[in-house]
Parts: sequence; C-alpha cells; structure tokens
Amino acid sequence: MGIETLPFSQLIAEVVDNRGRSCPTVNHGVPLIATNCIRNELLYPTYDKVRFVSHETYATWFRGHPLPGDILFVNKATPGRVCLVPSPVGFCIAQDMVAVRADTRKVYPKYLLAALRSKVVQDQISQMHVGTLIPHFKKGDFDKLLIPVPTPYDQQFIGDTYFELSAKIDLNRKMNETLEGIARAIFKSWFVDFDPVRAKAEGHDPGLPTELADLFPSSFVDSELGPIPEGWEVKPTGDCVTCVKGKSYSSAELKSSTTALVTLKSFDPGGGYRPEGLKPYTGGFKAEQVVRSGDLVIACTDVTQAAEVVGRPAIVQSSDAFDSLVASLDVLIVRPRSPRVSVPFLYCLFRTDAFKDHTYAHSTGTTVLHLSNEAVPSYDSVVPSPGVSRRFDALATLLFAQADKRERESRILAALRDALLPKLISGELRVPDAERIVGRCV
Repeated sequence: MGIETLPFSQLIAEVVDNRGRSCPTVNHGVPLIATNCIRNELLYPTYDKVRFVSHETYATWFRGHPLPGDILFVNKATPGRVCLVPSPVGFCIAQDMVAVRADTRKVYPKYLLAALRSKVVQDQISQMHVGTLIPHFKKGDFDKLLIPVPTPYDQQFIGDTYFELSAKIDLNRKMNETLEGIARAIFKSWFVDFDPVRAKAEGHDPGLPTELADLFPSSFVDSELGPIPEGWEVKPTGDCVTCVKGKSYSSAELKSSTTALVTLKSFDPGGGYRPEGLKPYTGGFKAEQVVRSGDLVIACTDVTQAAEVVGRPAIVQSSDAFDSLVASLDVLIVRPRSPRVSVPFLYCLFRTDAFKDHTYAHSTGTTVLHLSNEAVPSYDSVVPSPGVSRRFDALATLLFAQADKRERESRILAALRDALLPKLISGELRVPDAERIVGRCV
C-alpha cells in the first residue's frame, strides 16, 4: 500500500473560521456549538450546555457556516478533537474551533476524519499545541501537521469502515438515551407527578393494565413535601441507602495494573457512565470501596463547575480491561438497603432537577465544588408502596439491561475500530486482510 505524507493544509478546500470575538447570545434560537460538544469518541457533536444565537445574528455576524460532511476541529482547550458535521446542520460555531472542508481531489473526507483521530496525528497535535493553562493549536500550523495519505481505494475503505463502525456505536448511544428516557419518564409520571393516583382520584382511567393500576392508591395525604399518594412515605435517602466514599490516591499509584479507579471522567457529560474514564491503580483500598457492575455511583467533586458534574449519577458497567474497580475520592458509592428502592429507582431519582438543585445547595467551594457528606443522605423523597416499587424496578431493569447489551456491543465495535485504524494508516495491515477481519466481526 503506497502511503505519502501531506500537510493538513494541502488537504483542505475551505476553512470556516469565526474565532477572534464572542458572538451575542440569546435564550432561544439557533444552537451555538462549543468545544465541550466535540468528543473524539462520538461521530457528531452533542448538544451539551449549548447557548443560542438569534436568527439575525446567525445570518449577519458569522464569517461562514459549516456544511454537512465538514469536519469540526477544536483549536483551544482540547486541541485536536474532531467531529463530523451532520445533515442537516442545525447549529453554528463560534470561537475556539474551525470547520474544515476536505479537498476531495486529494483526500476522501471520511478518511480525513479517521486520520485526524489516529494516534499518529493526535500525537503530533499534542506536541505542537502551545499554552499551559489553556492549550491551543494555531490554524497557521495546519501546514506543519502531517497526514498519512494512502491510495484512493484504501482511503475509501478505511474511511467507510471507520464511519460505519462509528455510526453503529452512535446509533447504540442514541437508542440507549431513548431507553433511559423512557425509564425516567415513567419515574416522573409515577413518583413525581403521581399521574396514576391523580387519574384514579379524579375518577379517570390511569391508562395502565388493570393489575398494575390496582397497585396505585386513589387518594392523597398531606406530607412535608405536599400531597403524596396514600400509603406512601416521605423518607430521607439516608434511611434507604448506604453511602461509601471512594479512595484518595496519589499520582505515583496511577500505574499499569489490573485494578482501576472509577473517576470523575467516568461520568458522561450527557449523563450515564463512561468506561474510558477508568485510571489504572496500584494503591490500597477497603473492601467496601470496590465497585461492581451494576453499582450506583455519584460524582462528589466538580473541578471546573462548568461541567456541572457534582451530584450526577451513573450505573457502573463491567470492564473488559480491568479485573477490579475501585471508587476514587471524587466518587460516592450509593447502595440500596431497603427493598422499596432499587438502583434503577435511585438512578432516576438522582437524575431529577430537584435532586440536582439539592446537591448544588449542599456543595462547598468556588473554583472546585465538593459535595457535602450529608447531601445524599439528607435528600427527602417519596418512597412508594412495595408493589409499585417492584413493578417499576422490573420495568426499569429490563430497559437498562437492553441499554447495557448495546453498550457492550459498542465497546466491542470501538475496540475493533481503534485496533484497525493505526495499522491500516501505517500500512502494517493491508486492506484485503482488514476486509476479512471486518467481515467476520460485523
């Protein structure tokens, strides 16, 4: 396979660059994508904590807008993160990133995305960016960034394979978001809005199977949280769970090991768990600090505040790379000790706006937020009757099990993709051999 090396600048037909000044924002309008929305493990940008610009600003302020198929390249804070621009676009970009349009006469666009994410190119970017507190990569250095460019046929195979595997992973992620959304919607309907009880109290059909509807009462009683279903209780979370604080550690203990720490980076910005956030760990720990698959953890530190991580829950998944997991000091393990609350119930409870507000009210610090020890135990919530609790647990467990299955599939696909990419780009693995491997695995 013939491979030449060309400067990144020579592979680009156009650059959309709106950096240099902040654009005016509004409460509603066209989403404004920021650098936190660009992640190398995702095919397209997310919409995490987006701001908005007016339609007038969109039409007049920007120098240009990305088109479908362009590549977003982050220049500041996390230089080198890249994502594809979807179709339709649906957003605009401002400072700290550019959109680059591949010159299709020289490079296959999907291959360019794969090459930019490869270790050989990412290593160059990390060596070339400047700044210590806030790293940035100058657009003027695009001509110094060298991209391996194989034959057109090989480019297309590499680019299409990378894209198809990533698209499957992306689809699994979206389906998992839908499954979690269903579980949270049921939780809100049953345990926040009390829809079935309200319907029965008003003489309406709650819209549930008879055997399920019969589990809900048909009246309310007063409580310190306001009216709640008759027979249900208000309890502090501490009466229903055991909280275990994670292990403090030093950088000297972060060495190659079969044990890993569950850290702040294990919490996905959009919600849920990220296996990539694990850190190899060689230090000691207590038995209760061991995290098992299915355990519920909560982030109890927020290093930047901007991420809004403190108080966020995640359900830990099994790890293919490590034999055992341990909670770090920034992580709180929350284990149910009442049959009326389960991990799915607590996860949905901890994803509510009310719990989020409670945790921020019980956090201290300015630059770094720390969740107080009493934050989780002191949170009062409505505990349903055992019958309703069991039915919700069965429904949510089924939904989360489906999501876990898709997540395991995604990890396998990601491992295949990330193992093939460097070997194909370097020429160590020939395309015909890779075609046979991919055909057997997908």
